[in-house]
Amino acid sequence: MAGPEDDDSRQAQALQRELAAAGHACEVRWVAVTGSTNTDLQASLRAGGGVQCLVAGHQSAGRGRRARTWHDDAGGAQLLCSLAWPLPRGCELGGLSLAVGVWLVRAVQDLGMRQAMLKWPNDVLAGERKLAGVLVEVTDTAAARWVVIGIGLNLRAPAQLEQATGLLEHGVRADRWQALRRLLPRLIGGLQEFALRGFAPWTAEWNALHAWAGRDVELRGDAAPRLRGTALGVDEQGFLWLRTPAGRERVTSGDVSLRTHDAGPEAS
Repeated sequence: MAGPEDDDSRQAQALQRELAAAGHACEVRWVAVTGSTNTDLQASLRAGGGVQCLVAGHQSAGRGRRARTWHDDAGGAQLLCSLAWPLPRGCELGGLSLAVGVWLVRAVQDLGMRQAMLKWPNDVLAGERKLAGVLVEVTDTAAARWVVIGIGLNLRAPAQLEQATGLLEHGVRADRWQALRRLLPRLIGGLQEFALRGFAPWTAEWNALHAWAGRDVELRGDAAPRLRGTALGVDEQGFLWLRTPAGRERVTSGDVSLRTHDAGPEAS
């Protein structure tokens, strides 16, 4: 008798066939438990693997940006996946995580989620809570420069994470495969255009989805002093601009948190 794992494997095979019928050659694989889908794909690429999407039911060592841990619940509460895709060696990768955020918001909008917004540089929010995160990593092989794009999307809010939310909490019922069917073609099509034009085609859309536009924020980096100002928008390279007492400042890296005037950072 077929079990849940057999069904997930069949779903992966069906999605791969659908992509092939649309002219997209992309292997789609399912694994019930792994350490990290990004780590797995990086190892596969170094061993000679090609374009592929790996979907996991649970990650025991899921990673977010800046070496943070990505927490997930077992039982299908999240879509956890990574896509390995080759880009030209001369392709400017600045803004790629922001472009992925735009494609991800479009995908959840297709599912009926209208509240999704973007936080610089790689989070999707609903209200002040995190709905999804993106981790982009680069792997160079002798044949190509590859990007590995990891995505964690909450289908329902993870237990014991008050700062997170999910699609279900906003009235959208979808399983991982329904979500991935909306997302993966957008990722593939977007990456093909990104290879030619960089982030510029999505700058205006990202700014229209900017969750914290016009709000007081604080930037925290590894070495630089904290920077406070009003969040403006991003430029065509994906850099964030703040209005500070010293004038306009361009932010190239770091973490941005909302501020209240009397209590310091309130969300990150």
